[in-house]
Amino acid sequence: MTCCSSAFKIELRWPEQIATSNWLQPRSYLIFNCILAIVFVAFQLLNLYDAIPVLGGYYFIYLTVWALVLQTITMVTLFICTLWAYVKLTDGPDGPSQGQAPLFVRYTVAFWYLIQPTSLIVVILYWTLINPIFNDPFLPELSSIWAHLLNWLCLLVSLFASRIPWSFKNSIWGLLFLVAYLLWTLIHFFLRIGRGFSCDLYPDPECPIYDEFDWNMPGITTLIVLATVVIYGVIALLYTGLFRCRDSCSPAMTFSDASGKEAETKDEPENGA
Repeated sequence: MTCCSSAFKIELRWPEQIATSNWLQPRSYLIFNCILAIVFVAFQLLNLYDAIPVLGGYYFIYLTVWALVLQTITMVTLFICTLWAYVKLTDGPDGPSQGQAPLFVRYTVAFWYLIQPTSLIVVILYWTLINPIFNDPFLPELSSIWAHLLNWLCLLVSLFASRIPWSFKNSIWGLLFLVAYLLWTLIHFFLRIGRGFSCDLYPDPECPIYDEFDWNMPGITTLIVLATVVIYGVIALLYTGLFRCRDSCSPAMTFSDASGKEAETKDEPENGA
């Protein structure tokens, strides 16, 4: 039981690992997160504007939408956490650790752990199954390019700019997300929810969410599930390497408080491993 709870434990130094960056001063990092949050909200609204008139409520059945909504919420709450941590940091004499991070911050970090690797999963699945890049792909509209590529690049920049710690066990959050969506595809299949428009093989109520992921053909769909699990494991290892690269390349940090004082801290990330 202890081992299981440890996998979900969020360990970080509050407030400095939220308020500070490997490459930016705290105030610049706060502005950076504000800009990222605005960009994610703007593209979320654009995606809604493009898709809702066509799909209506069926907009919310897709994996991309689940991921995109969570990414937008997370980047907004991360900005709030960064602002909160920045105020805490500048109020303290030298920006010391102040104990366990608040619950809101820990939930935000958990969602940040979730959206990082799953954003790459969405990119891979889209460009290999839905719109294969190797088989005369069609050019999506801007909001779709954002949802299937540009958002992942922005999250990658967020990863390298941050000082949020990571260990391989943190990938459990993304795995839970994928399992939840897998269960949703089964619910969608058995309840015959459909997708709001007809497909080539079935009447609308029997249409799968994606033609390429069809529980009417359980054999190939199960293979896709197993392949996705393996790919996610590889991605989790890749992200563990990216975080270690970030931490090994990060310079000694300086941060200034509201009165302009500067304190030098050495980056000693705790990853809870």
